[in-house]
Amino acid sequence: MIDYIREYKKYSSSYYVSEGTRTTAGVMIPVLTASWLGHLQAGIALGLGAMCVALTDNTGPIHHRINGMVAAILLIFLASLLTGFSIAYPWLLAVFIGVMGFACSFIGVYGTRANSVGGAGLLVMILSIDERYDSFQVLRNALLVSGGGIFYLAISMALYRLRPYKLLQQALGDALISTASYLRTRADFYNSTVDYEQTYKTLLDQQVQVHNKQNLVREMMFKTRDIVRESTHTSRILMMIFLDSVDLFERIMTSQQDYRHLHEMLDKSALLPAFREFILKIATEAEETGLALQEGRRSRLNPALEGELKALENRFLEVRASSMDDSNIEGFISLRHILDSLKDLYRRIEALHRYTSFDKKIGTDTSSREDYSRFVSPSEFNLKLLANNLSINSNIFRHSVRVSLSLVAGYFLSKILPFGHGYWILLTIIVILKPAYSLTKQRNIERLTGTFTGAVVGALILWVIRDDRALVGLMIIGMVIAYSMLRVKYMVAVVAMTVYVLIAFHFLKPGDFTEVLRDRLIDTFAGSMIAFIATFAIPPRWEHEQIQELLQNAIEAQAKYFSFISKPFIAEPLNNLDYKLHRKEAFVQLANLSDAFQRMLNEPRRQQKKSQVIHQMVVACHMIISHTATLSSYRRLAEEYASDKFKPIIKASLGHLENAARLLEGSKDANAILNDEENFVIREELKQLLQQRLRELAAGSLETATRRKLSELKTLADQFEYINKISIELEKLSSRLVSSN
Repeated sequence: MIDYIREYKKYSSSYYVSEGTRTTAGVMIPVLTASWLGHLQAGIALGLGAMCVALTDNTGPIHHRINGMVAAILLIFLASLLTGFSIAYPWLLAVFIGVMGFACSFIGVYGTRANSVGGAGLLVMILSIDERYDSFQVLRNALLVSGGGIFYLAISMALYRLRPYKLLQQALGDALISTASYLRTRADFYNSTVDYEQTYKTLLDQQVQVHNKQNLVREMMFKTRDIVRESTHTSRILMMIFLDSVDLFERIMTSQQDYRHLHEMLDKSALLPAFREFILKIATEAEETGLALQEGRRSRLNPALEGELKALENRFLEVRASSMDDSNIEGFISLRHILDSLKDLYRRIEALHRYTSFDKKIGTDTSSREDYSRFVSPSEFNLKLLANNLSINSNIFRHSVRVSLSLVAGYFLSKILPFGHGYWILLTIIVILKPAYSLTKQRNIERLTGTFTGAVVGALILWVIRDDRALVGLMIIGMVIAYSMLRVKYMVAVVAMTVYVLIAFHFLKPGDFTEVLRDRLIDTFAGSMIAFIATFAIPPRWEHEQIQELLQNAIEAQAKYFSFISKPFIAEPLNNLDYKLHRKEAFVQLANLSDAFQRMLNEPRRQQKKSQVIHQMVVACHMIISHTATLSSYRRLAEEYASDKFKPIIKASLGHLENAARLLEGSKDANAILNDEENFVIREELKQLLQQRLRELAAGSLETATRRKLSELKTLADQFEYINKISIELEKLSSRLVSSN
């Protein structure tokens, strides 16, 4: 059952609401002030500039935010100026719309923030095309628009100086909440009625979300000089929380087991549901730490949790003593290590709860002397990147052409239609059109549905409520919801946006609001149709055309990650920083692959080529990275069990992964790898230990040195076996994928 109060808390304390409130304040303060002074039109121009600049103020490193806002202020000044001078010449304006559409979309090649800056320029241009001014008024309007942007920049920087760590805390809390959701989904594997395919699909989607949110925090933290330099106690604590949260996510992945086999051996014991319940409680505690960070308060560990962990361990020991035999001993060994993982998760969650107190006694000794600049990608704006994308094979180039032609078509259609607000057709086009087909399709549906729903809600509000002060209050609430939901639930944002736009037009042009309502619906439908047609007329690069490269990148990154993790088990040194870099790269590539596969599933069915094989490969990649993470958690055992006996299976597994990558690359030197894993001599040692352990059990001996050695060595061997088995499967699937091309 959904805890609606908790869901509301997660939303209301998030940085999305902070962004929405900040944007609303930046827009409404100049509008209301100018209206009170009798200069409403000037206030609207100021509000427009503030809104455009606010849309570029995405959460991130402070100097990136400043650069983005300054670039947006310059662009909206030029866009407003050039649009104003072009309006008198329709054909010139059409050319200008086409050029702006292409240029402002094409700069999206530099990333999300650059794309937002381009969007700000397009928005100002579009909202200015219905206004006719003389030369002085054009310049005045351009100055007012850019002045509104400067006003918003001042507000944003003032709030940052007052609370420099607030956004970082909220982003960090959001990442922890997503990690908790990921753990909650993994708990489903312990349910006897689990749907493995659906659970893995959900995990892939959530893993992308966790990665994206961790990457946002990583950018904010490691590209903000004061935090990296540990200038304050708060920055040190936040650094520790982030590093521990990344380790926590990896530790969650270490519980990866052969769940089908586990159910076959232990379903009768009723232990797995008990483990599931405890995992869910751990997830709730992780979520609580994230929520506390967002709200800026201290969180406390549930005092009953330690007792429940002890009770779970006692129950495990009792069931093991009464029912373990040669048919299920492997299952109990696996469950013992899952129990150890839960103990470790409990300790990590306990530490995170302690960090939220920001106690002065914490954080005096951290390991952040490492070169964290290597964990973030440099932000470079070079012309070579633009030149490389000036090709029909570039997805961003196709998208830019699509936007340009769609805007020109929308402009001429607005001139033909005898009613409506022409800018609304163009606004609908730029909002809906996205580089990926799946996002365009989703936005189209959500835009139409949200506009219709918002129109009905707005009409009811205007019909029922007559008090202007109440309407202003509802308009402000609508703006906050719209701007805070824009990146979370787009359809809700459209509903709220439609409501506040209808109320705004009610004040600007008092009278029958049904005309505005009709025009908005028609214009939205027209813009949606143009965007829909343009997507098929100039199609994007379909995901099946590029997913093979993403599969290759993911497999190569996982091979390097596994290769590094294996070093301690063959008595080779492991550099911790290099290990973390390879871990991050493996997670990044898997997230990119998972994201692309999810987009592929939303494309037309005829474009979902080889989806079954690709799905199997994506799941296999997820499993192999989970088993590798599990292996990394056993590095402490490497000191005791490091041996050359692991080399054959490591070599064989890496061979299969490298061969799979070469097959996907289309290399002619991809050859079948010999099954060197058959020489995995530790298997014989394990057989002997198992026989000895069974004899001890028959004699009534439970806790012995043999039990510990068998448990630990078999756990290590199992992870190498799982990785080897999946690497063979990936090699076979790669061959199938390539041969079906």
